[in-house]
Amino acid sequence: MLGEELFKELAQAWRQKPAIIIVALAAGGVFVIGVRITMTVFTAVGLSVTAPVQTGMSLILGTSLAALVGGTPAALAPLDLAIACLLLFAAAMATVRARIVRDRWLFEAAPRQLRDAAGGTSRRLIVKNMALVGLAAAIITAYPLGLSYSLRAPGREYGLTPLSFVSVLVTGSLIGVVLTSGAVLTLRRQWSTFLRAGWRMHRYSLIAASAHYGGNIINAFATGALTAAVSWPIGTTSQLWTYVWGLATGEFKGAPRKSYLLIASGALLYLAGILYLRWALLRSA
Repeated sequence: MLGEELFKELAQAWRQKPAIIIVALAAGGVFVIGVRITMTVFTAVGLSVTAPVQTGMSLILGTSLAALVGGTPAALAPLDLAIACLLLFAAAMATVRARIVRDRWLFEAAPRQLRDAAGGTSRRLIVKNMALVGLAAAIITAYPLGLSYSLRAPGREYGLTPLSFVSVLVTGSLIGVVLTSGAVLTLRRQWSTFLRAGWRMHRYSLIAASAHYGGNIINAFATGALTAAVSWPIGTTSQLWTYVWGLATGEFKGAPRKSYLLIASGALLYLAGILYLRWALLRSA
């Protein structure tokens, strides 16, 4: 019955305002292009170099555009939102710094020949890839823009419910992936690499995609009540879970104590940012 109701809602939204569907589709398609660029850059120069720029731009651009298009809760003052974003940015920088400390420790422990090669490669790649990071961060803001415009929120007469919105978003993402990654695989004649990767690799990709878009569903429910201007900066806490997973899989095994302290500091700052937003919303409610 849910599927039938979902299609009825999409049909009704299309009759009332087609832009609702079009913007959600475009948001999904454009968003995955930004993610693809980000993954390419991370592979080339690593998270430590790119994350500060991407996180800062995502917080500033994503939150500002979401507030402009979808508005903010009436009880939330712009200054309170800015303070919360600063706390969340500080949290992101603390976790990034933890990775930098770990990478430096590994670099100094490596043989001199490997250190020289790694240093030269990173210097050649940084300038080129920083521009790509900025481009990816700008493109990824398509997601909060889609949320702000196409998702139903308090005080808005139009919009999709969370499950309907994410179904359109996922469809747009699939189209974007097929067109962009499919084109690259075709031009480079690398479809055989993809097809021969085996179930083990594809399985992890499917699990990651399910977790990612499952998180989008939860985020859409939260956005429907809080607006994208609030839910988008809170979403930066996903970076913390990346590091928690790194701890669980042994990425920080043997790293200096400072790395662990920075991760703990980042977690506390994330919590402080979220609690400050909650306090700001309740204070004027």
